[in-house]
Amino acid sequence: MRKRINIVFAVLLGTIILQGTTFSIKAQEQKDSILTLEQCVAMALENNRKALNSKNEVEAAVNLRREAFTKYFPEIAAMGMAFWANHDILQYNLLDIVELGLIKKGKVAGVQALQPIFTGGLIINGNKLAAVGEEVAKLRQQQTDNELRLTTETLFWKLNTLKSTKNVLETAVSFLDTLENQVKVMVDAGLITRNDLLKVQLKRNNYMADKVDLENGILLVKMLLGQYVGLGVRGNIDIVADVPVNLPPYPLDLYTPTESALPFTSDYQLLLKNVEAKKLEKRMEIGSNLPTLALGAGWYCHDLLEQNHNFGSIQLALTVPLTGWWSGAYGIKRRNLELTNAKNELEDLSEQLQIEMQDKWNNLTAAHRKMEIEKEGIAQSEENLYLNKMYYEAGMSTLSDLLEAETSRKEAEDRYMTAYGNFCTARSAYLIATGR
Repeated sequence: MRKRINIVFAVLLGTIILQGTTFSIKAQEQKDSILTLEQCVAMALENNRKALNSKNEVEAAVNLRREAFTKYFPEIAAMGMAFWANHDILQYNLLDIVELGLIKKGKVAGVQALQPIFTGGLIINGNKLAAVGEEVAKLRQQQTDNELRLTTETLFWKLNTLKSTKNVLETAVSFLDTLENQVKVMVDAGLITRNDLLKVQLKRNNYMADKVDLENGILLVKMLLGQYVGLGVRGNIDIVADVPVNLPPYPLDLYTPTESALPFTSDYQLLLKNVEAKKLEKRMEIGSNLPTLALGAGWYCHDLLEQNHNFGSIQLALTVPLTGWWSGAYGIKRRNLELTNAKNELEDLSEQLQIEMQDKWNNLTAAHRKMEIEKEGIAQSEENLYLNKMYYEAGMSTLSDLLEAETSRKEAEDRYMTAYGNFCTARSAYLIATGR
């Protein structure tokens, strides 16, 4: 009996240990994945559905180019037919005396190859157009990657700003907790009124309410970032950001003239490809109205008149459109207008792209200047808080002045973290706008 109890106890103990191990593993899995900015960007480029769709579009363009290349080769087709007629297909009257009927049933089969020799440039220009389409798909994929990169960085720094604001808020609450204890001692000693204690408690309650909003905002941005990098809206995610202690240098080394940067941007290259495509479409429109020449060869067999015959043949097919130029002339004019519009669009949007580059540079320099100002504001607010704390302890300042100084310090740190995130995002936006 005791042996059975020991066995049962051992089994229960093993089950508990296994369950504990399982809980430990699940708890480990539920921990947040801590990601850097580079990891977030890499995951977005790999897992985001927009990135997956752009890869599929590139693959589709590659297959279209390969499909167009097959038009250079002969078209081979096989055919076969069997028939049964209700009366003879061929009927003859011999001297109005005898009626002769022929071919009431039969079978025909054959294989034929047709090699295009001249198609008005349709095959050559069609292959060139398919190659342009592949290059366009790759450029659009680059645009999608740039969009994913910028959006990911924006969400990353938004989350980092909210987390930093929460840390500052918790520091402010800790400061108020210490101050509340000091004020309580002074109230109990009869040195100050209870009204000062209520001011500290009210300020602390306001901060705690702000913390609730911050935590909700952090959760929402985590969900957005997690969905964007492919972890899903319920994916546990957290970030770590390297915020330098010293102010980043002025980004003069990043500047490039707009005229020099324009050829390296995917937007400008797409405009050039659009003009190239319109030229090829015009050539194909002209080619569709030109004669076509093809050389064919085949091998055929038939069972007619109860005789089996096999024979080969060579064909030369020439097609000359006669009335096609009537409608074709209008099609060529339409293609000419489309080509002119593409050239006009190239000039117009090229100028707009240069304006956008200058705007992104202005935003970057302005973001750096604002970051400098907020960095100076932190030092000033810390000195102001330090002095007000000394004055309050010496009885030379009111509690309201001390609380206002603490609020100023908190707001200065919040503004600096926001300014730093805006600077990082503006830097990425400028690099992308200039094709880097």
